[in-house]
Amino acid sequence: MDDFWHALVANFAVVGTVFALWTLAQEWLHRRRRRAQQFALGTFMGLSAVATIAFAVEVQPGVLFDLRSAPLAIAGLFGGPIGASIAAVLTAGYRAGLGGAGMVHGLISIAIVSLIGQTVHLVLNGRTPKAVHIIGVASAVALVSLLTTLTVSPLAEASRVALTPAAALIFVATLLAGFVVLRGETQAAERALMSAALIGSPEYFYIKDRASRFVVANLHVADNAGYQRPEDLVGKTDFDLTDSERARQLLEEEQQIMRTGQSMLDRKERLVDPMGRERWFLTSKVALHNSDGEAIGIAGTTRDITEQQRLEAELTDSRNLLNYAVNEMSDGLAMFDRNGYLVYCNERYQSLFPLTGDARKPGAHIRDILLRVVQTGEQLNLGDPEVWLQVVSGSLSKPSEEQVNLFDGRWLLIQTRPTEEGAAMVVISDITTVKQTEGELRSLTTELKLLAETDGLTGLMNRRSFDLHLVEELERSQLEKRALSLVMFDVDWFKSYNDTLGHPAGDECLRVVGRCLKMALLRHGDLAARYGGEEFVAILPDTGEDSALLVADRVRLALAELKLPHPGAAGRTVTLSAGVANYAADETRRSAGQLLSRADEALYEAKAGGRNRVTAWKPRDAARIVG
Repeated sequence: MDDFWHALVANFAVVGTVFALWTLAQEWLHRRRRRAQQFALGTFMGLSAVATIAFAVEVQPGVLFDLRSAPLAIAGLFGGPIGASIAAVLTAGYRAGLGGAGMVHGLISIAIVSLIGQTVHLVLNGRTPKAVHIIGVASAVALVSLLTTLTVSPLAEASRVALTPAAALIFVATLLAGFVVLRGETQAAERALMSAALIGSPEYFYIKDRASRFVVANLHVADNAGYQRPEDLVGKTDFDLTDSERARQLLEEEQQIMRTGQSMLDRKERLVDPMGRERWFLTSKVALHNSDGEAIGIAGTTRDITEQQRLEAELTDSRNLLNYAVNEMSDGLAMFDRNGYLVYCNERYQSLFPLTGDARKPGAHIRDILLRVVQTGEQLNLGDPEVWLQVVSGSLSKPSEEQVNLFDGRWLLIQTRPTEEGAAMVVISDITTVKQTEGELRSLTTELKLLAETDGLTGLMNRRSFDLHLVEELERSQLEKRALSLVMFDVDWFKSYNDTLGHPAGDECLRVVGRCLKMALLRHGDLAARYGGEEFVAILPDTGEDSALLVADRVRLALAELKLPHPGAAGRTVTLSAGVANYAADETRRSAGQLLSRADEALYEAKAGGRNRVTAWKPRDAARIVG
């Protein structure tokens, strides 16, 4: 019985030794292709299983008991069908060569255990096994080993009693073997990942020992030094890579870092490569220490910033050129941040505001600047200062244009344009000359417009202007559903007046009639015009027929009271006749031609009725006469 346990312990030792060796080989194997790794794993585990069989316990002639199941299961779990097949073939071949009564059961056990491992591997579909998978495989392997041994024809009673502890030992061996391989694979994968990151890093990365000899370097360092592989740099120093003066400088620098523990961070230096090209580098180096705090080496990284340096130089040149252009421009320019603080301004911006220029400096808040404007009275027509402060302070957040009048008579155009980041650009232009020219043009335009719209003799609207205003008033009254009246006046016997007293007297007579008409129209919206010759018209918005008749009669009476002499008239004075036309508020069909025609008909009725009277338009048989 003691020999049984001695043999199992020896088996366990063999398994432990084999898996320890496998752990050492994993890092090297991880640099190979996946199939090569699986092939190596299968071979290694198969030889391990063979070794356990060599130390097997012979429970009875031809019946062997060992820990072969552990490496076989692990070969399938981590090596898949390839690893499992190779391990199974090696083990089965060796076991078949030994023969004996338990050979068939042994081969069956080998096949089942290999199948268990590779089945779990296939279920995982390329994912790394976890602890639960290893435990499950170990349990299944122990159970299979126990069952296949029990099926062998009668074993000695002592051997049967030892089977359960032996199965437990198989479980433990498989479990430990699985965790050893898993840990080894994880570490190897991590090291491979770190190595790939190091080699593929766009920067120059290296590690040196205490004597400043290269221990690790990536591909960029090797390529820059003229080597094809990073491994070629191991053991070399900077004296092997550059001139002695620079190598000595680098050695002293690194030794100083390791002595003092003070890192060197982002040192910028300019170098000239063998082709004579200028290159710029940014280097950082830090000391490496062991657990006792002793300096054991140095880690460094260098970044090629030649392109960045070139862009910075171009940016500096562009910035200088921009500053020159901005300072020489005729407009003032200022930039405010999202919180309202002035971050930049040119000299022109300050000079445009003579009383507050000293307050307009980077760092000043918009409200403080505006407060100085209020205090100095620099800007006119502010209204309520507090309201003005709030409105202008808030205008930085939206596009705006404002023309401001300064105390010295100058006019400034202030244009604000917010940016997507919340800042605001303010451009100030001196538009004094433009405003003066604009005022002159406006005055001239107003004068020309007045001349174009005014009758030169009476100062009333002329016929053209009347026609335009009549159309506008018709549209407005129809839209707003309001009444509209039109009165047409005619000076009675005016041809006789001209013929008797002459044209100058006739012109003066028409001017008097125009003054009477303007004086009689009391509302702001009422419009008077000379329609032509001795005819006049009045547009009366929002006026019903009765009110229009009163207005017309007021004009007639105003002229009559003047008693202008008219030798050819019946009453020996100048008189007026008037016709009134009206659209009621509820009338929807309106036209200028119809309204004029009705007013003309009403005027005709007034003339026919004896003159010096006002008549409202009605159908022919219902004319309404006033006066």
